[in-house]
Amino acid sequence: MNFHELKIIVGQIKRSMRCPVCTGKYTEETIAVIGSINQDESFFHAFCPNCEDASCIHVNCDLESVPMGSDIRLGSAPRMEHISSNEVLDMYNFLKGFGGNFEGIFKEEKLS
Repeated sequence: MNFHELKIIVGQIKRSMRCPVCTGKYTEETIAVIGSINQDESFFHAFCPNCEDASCIHVNCDLESVPMGSDIRLGSAPRMEHISSNEVLDMYNFLKGFGGNFEGIFKEEKLS
C-alpha cells in the first residue's frame, strides 16, 4: 500500500469504526499502522481518547475474499495506475524512517 492508500484507510477507519467500549470516535492522531501482511492486508492500532481503550483493526482490501451479499462501501478508493521506479524508491525511503505515527504526518500537512 502506498501513502495515499494508507490515508484513505485511516479516513475510512475514522468514519466507520467506533470504540467497542464507549462508542467513541477515533482520530487521525490515535490511529497508527502496526504492520502489513501483504499488499492487501494490514493491521492498525486505534486508541480511544475517551475511555483509553486500545483496539487492533485488521483491514483486508482484497475484494475477492469478501462474502457475497456483504455491504461494501468503497468510498474514495484510489484507482491503481502505473507506478514508476522513482515512486517505488520514494516510498522505500519514506518507509525506512516511518515509525507508524500518523500524528506527525498530518500535523506537517496542516502546516503546509
